[in-house]
Amino acid sequence: MSSDARHFKNEGLDNLSKPDYHAELLASLERINTYNPPVHTCSTGWSFSGIYKGPTSIAFLFHRLSQFYPDLTFKSQNLQEWAEDYLKLGDVAQKSHVDPDHCGVANETLAHLAVSAVIANDSSLAEELCRYDSVVNSESGGSNEWLYGRAGYLYFLRLCRTHFKQQDMTTKSLEAAIEHTVGRILNTPAPWTWHGKQYMGAAHGYFGIITQLGLSRPEILKYLDNLLNKSLDTQFSSGNFPSSVEGSLGKDAATGSDKLVQFCHGGPGFVLSLEPIKGYLSSDLQKRLDTALETARQDTWKRGLLTKAPCLCHGIAGNALCFTDPDDERFEKFLAVMSSEMIEDKEKRWMDDAGMSDKFAGLWTGEAGRAWVWAVADKGLERRCIGFSDV
Repeated sequence: MSSDARHFKNEGLDNLSKPDYHAELLASLERINTYNPPVHTCSTGWSFSGIYKGPTSIAFLFHRLSQFYPDLTFKSQNLQEWAEDYLKLGDVAQKSHVDPDHCGVANETLAHLAVSAVIANDSSLAEELCRYDSVVNSESGGSNEWLYGRAGYLYFLRLCRTHFKQQDMTTKSLEAAIEHTVGRILNTPAPWTWHGKQYMGAAHGYFGIITQLGLSRPEILKYLDNLLNKSLDTQFSSGNFPSSVEGSLGKDAATGSDKLVQFCHGGPGFVLSLEPIKGYLSSDLQKRLDTALETARQDTWKRGLLTKAPCLCHGIAGNALCFTDPDDERFEKFLAVMSSEMIEDKEKRWMDDAGMSDKFAGLWTGEAGRAWVWAVADKGLERRCIGFSDV
């Protein structure tokens, strides 16, 4: 396979063998546990970045996998036991400060609370998560995006709502916090910005925010038709979307760079954001959206086999999930490029961080994200992003 600076050319993919999805899942878990075991010493170099990367992100992976593989034993433990082992590392971590600018999925304090709540089935921890509502939704500005802002807090609340749906008092607290957070985001005057820029993508921009709003409160999407139509106007003729735009949304806004084709910035993030909420939109907008989604997928097929290490945030793993139709062969072909044989190819240098940084194992930055995609393929699950649209 030949490549340019950013992506491999998709020629010759028919010559690659179809991966054994289950075997690849086990190989991913082996690499996680070998290079980043659940121990914390000066040399392991764990960072604590919520469910983006770090031990809490790996604990969350093992927990979610345990729901699909309840009988799977890995190195003499079941997957839930591994989740508990990795989660313990967060118990000794210095907790992250929580404020309106630091309340998304990368916040360790909120992530550890939410993941601990569902792993331990402890509703008191979910209630504690809800008590951050007044801090997150204060009137002191802040961020609305997913990675560091209120949209990420919505994910944690929704995760707990799904788990504790039979517990009336906790459900009431979660629903109230969701209501306040949705209202706080919608009451933020446009444009929605992060660090002074009007981002479009899933991690920091409009598409990711709209997804978290829609999955949390589907009924409010009917009020966002105009915003979504203007957002669709920014799509390039290539099918991709700009990372950020200046001025008002619309056709004149699509003047940014057409380089990044990944979850966090570009067409793949657009697909992974809008596909899960498509059914809640008006019929006219759905028709327009279907065309935009497939055009973005076509561009992902052309330019989405990224030379960066295959992760969810900016790599092949996340881009593969764009091909949401179970019969879309492009999904399988993308996965063939991130098989163990390819991961361990010394020329690609995808193992450079192994044992050197927890980035290698992180849920959105490395091996744990690959494990999620192998599980999605193995079990035939909906092609959703863990920590973003899976609940």
